Formats: sequence, structure tokens, C-alpha cells
Amino acid sequence: MFSSRQSCDKNGEAGVGIRETGIGVAIGLTLISVSLIIFGSAKGRYDLYNKGQILAWQVERARSLAVKYNQTLTLGFSSQNKTVGLTCACDDAKSELPTLSIPSGLSLSAYPTLTIKGNGTISSTASSLDVSDGRDRQLTLSISKSGRVIVGDIEPVNSPHGY
Repeated sequence: MFSSRQSCDKNGEAGVGIRETGIGVAIGLTLISVSLIIFGSAKGRYDLYNKGQILAWQVERARSLAVKYNQTLTLGFSSQNKTVGLTCACDDAKSELPTLSIPSGLSLSAYPTLTIKGNGTISSTASSLDVSDGRDRQLTLSISKSGRVIVGDIEPVNSPHGY
């Protein structure tokens, strides 16, 4: 007699059949496919959040330099909106804050000009800015008058069912 852990075919041989092996492989491939999809989505969200943080850092660093030099600085975008950097006649500050290239695939809802005073306050042509990665994901950068930049959560764009 065979134990309950063994299977037996017509010839009395114990082992795993082709059906069981096929089912195991199919389940494994399904799990791998789902994992790759979830990983890809998480990586895309992480990349978008990181790019938002870099833009926020550019504003925060400009604010820090305005306070350091006790000078009004202007942070703005190039005419083709491909870069963001200091546009004022402020050579010392410009040497400490290189121009930032907007990563390809990223789109912004606005291209504000920020005037940052020596006391750290900011006036801007837009108080918030949506950053989108072209994959139905966006986050919002909020720029307060006190000079703080807040990177919001990633939200779906035009998708009622999430990501």
C-alpha cells in the first residue's frame, strides 16, 4: 500500500505527473507576472515622488541662499520650460545653485516664477504645481508664502479605479 503522500499511476509507480507539474509552473508564472506588475508600478511611483522631491529641494535651496545672502532671488523656468534656476543678477547664489533640468517624461501644470526675499518668504505666480509622469500619476507641490514647499501624495489622473 502507498502512503497518503504519494500518488500512483496505472502501473503502480509513485511520483508527480505532467498535469501537476504544469499546474505548478502555471501558478509560479502567474505569481511572477503579478509581482513584476506590482514592482513596476511601485518603482514608477517612487521615481515620480523622487522627482517631486528634487524640484522641492531646488526651491528650498534657493530660499536658503536668499536668507544666507539676505538678498531677493528669483527662481524661474527657461523659455522652453526645460530647466529651472535662478534668473536674477545674483552671481554668488548662482554659483551655489546649479540650474536643474526638468527630467524627460515629466510635465508640470504651471511654470511659476518665484520671488524669494532675504527673510525667506516667497511670492509666486502659482501657489501649487502638479507634477505628472505621463502614466496617469501626479503629485502636487504646494508653495506657501512662508517659504515651505510640501510634496503631496501621488494621486491617479483621470482614473476612477486607481493605479
